[in-house]
Amino acid sequence: MNILVCNDDGVFSEGIISLANILKKEHQITVVAPNGNRSGFSRSLTFYKDMSVEKVECVSGVECYALSGTPSDCVRFAVTQMNKKLDLVISGINNGSNLGSDIYYSGTVGACFEANTLDIPAIALSSVEVNPDFNKVAIEIEKLLPNLFSKLDKSVTFNVNVPTLKSKLNGVKYCFVGVNKYTDGYVETAKNVYQLIGKPIPPTENDFGSDVYYAHKGFITVTPLKCVLTDYSLLMELTK
Repeated sequence: MNILVCNDDGVFSEGIISLANILKKEHQITVVAPNGNRSGFSRSLTFYKDMSVEKVECVSGVECYALSGTPSDCVRFAVTQMNKKLDLVISGINNGSNLGSDIYYSGTVGACFEANTLDIPAIALSSVEVNPDFNKVAIEIEKLLPNLFSKLDKSVTFNVNVPTLKSKLNGVKYCFVGVNKYTDGYVETAKNVYQLIGKPIPPTENDFGSDVYYAHKGFITVTPLKCVLTDYSLLMELTK
């Protein structure tokens, strides 16, 4: 397959390099990723502002480009400007989870939704553990990919999260999106200067069956996502 690899951590991040190295064994790979960290950029695109693109050396034997825009820019630029004929977009491996409600903010997932908008199937890959051994994470992902490849759909993004590999991996769970809660708060770091910081709140039994729950139980989680915003049941009521 012709696969575009991108992410939101930047073109030189360990996760994208490990991912591209496993994919290049059997597929034609192109890497187009931001030239720096774009975490939390969701589906944003760059309007009315210049973007630069530079060919870089980040994965041996793979054509790689650094774009000064967002993850979604990378996908759209590759398709519309570079004329890449793609069978699939894979975004990641993200350094940190994209579970539950985090997907609304994720640049990793945002790039995949941009692919779906362009009628291209997509897979978002994340590691729940921050700064893991990305080569080990990539090995686990490699085992899972053939099954996902057999179910690709141009309107669907598979959101995959790999739990910490410091303990036993319990298997794979196909599950729904949960709610990831944090102890968020703004901390003043200088006069009139603030940072948003917080830690995840562990899931409870009320979250049973969700991606958040199973990821914390040591399972790889897979959730099929669609960019559907309409509440059809309420729409039917309103139109009566």
